[in-house]
Amino acid sequence: MGPLLVGYDGRDASQKALEHAINEAKLRGTTIVVLVVGGLRYENVNPYDPGTIDVGLIEPVPKEGPLEIQPAMREARTTLAESGVEGSVEWSIGDPVSEILDAAERLEASAIVIGSHKHSAIGRFLGADTAEEIIRDARCDVLVAR
Repeated sequence: MGPLLVGYDGRDASQKALEHAINEAKLRGTTIVVLVVGGLRYENVNPYDPGTIDVGLIEPVPKEGPLEIQPAMREARTTLAESGVEGSVEWSIGDPVSEILDAAERLEASAIVIGSHKHSAIGRFLGADTAEEIIRDARCDVLVAR
């Protein structure tokens, strides 16, 4: 049986997902992999004005992950350590849906555990529901903590 993969960003919904995954891992006797996904940085560039494109040095990402996701990673590590469940915390950069689905395939996860919260109508229209996209495209079970 593969690990439970938890999508985590530090918000309440993802904290509930991690707590749910811990309980589920204890029942199943399995491990947990917590994945914290950092967003891609976009520069303010006008594609119609090549003069605004700047090719400069790209800052290296620290081994511990981008600075903006390190607090969420520390929280996840602390929660996991206090639970007594074996597991790890990993990070990646990109689109959360794609990164979670790719990690589930790579890890041969038995299930993905994610949090969900209510979105406004405009948020749903703009495709802001990560949980819904993961449920639709995952090749393994998906547990949604509410």
